Amino acid sequence: MNVLNTSTNASIQTTATSTPPTAPVASAPGRARVSVDFLTRASDALLIMICERILVAMTSNASFPGPVPALADISSARTSFIGAVSAVKSGTLAVVERRQQRAQLVALLRSLALYVQQACNGDPAILLSSGYPARRTPQPVGQLPAPVNLRLARGKITGQLKARCNRVDKAGSYQWRYATSAAPTAWTLVDPTMAASIALDGLAPGTSYVVQVRAVGSHGPSNWSDAATLMAV
Repeated sequence: MNVLNTSTNASIQTTATSTPPTAPVASAPGRARVSVDFLTRASDALLIMICERILVAMTSNASFPGPVPALADISSARTSFIGAVSAVKSGTLAVVERRQQRAQLVALLRSLALYVQQACNGDPAILLSSGYPARRTPQPVGQLPAPVNLRLARGKITGQLKARCNRVDKAGSYQWRYATSAAPTAWTLVDPTMAASIALDGLAPGTSYVVQVRAVGSHGPSNWSDAATLMAV
């Protein structure tokens, strides 16, 4: 059964669902992966600094009891690389030596990264304790971010709540849902609106409601926003 929302020309679908709010998953155990982008992108000075950070972090680290290659070998390669970098101004041969020493250090750090990835078993906290950075979890191509700053206000008529969120760039429409605080997973979906605001009519006075919104773009809907709660009067 559809009830016409005269304030927004949106029809409220009274079909309830038990699906809980969806939220982005960030750095869940079993998903984190070591990033080695710095090995090719970092300057000589930054590579030396990151290598030192890794050596300090992994020394006596119980999560990595048997580093391969040995930390002592990496430390020695780092020292040789520092010497080669310092000697670059002395001529062409010094430049070649610097490149060779960097390549050796990078190869060792790549091998150590493989060990770290296996030893951490995808746990982000353990991975980061090694001093290595973690890869950023990419957002699906075309997926819009969830709307933010959702706020509620009571309307001028009985049983009405007005909801508003910040606009999402490239969103074609917004879909809203609400539930009572007593049954927060029994959602009532509202037909999409073009505006980042809506008036929800026909609510029970004295009942507290939970509201969420998501943006819809050319590649589908975003995740649901954080929930906002307010009592209708």
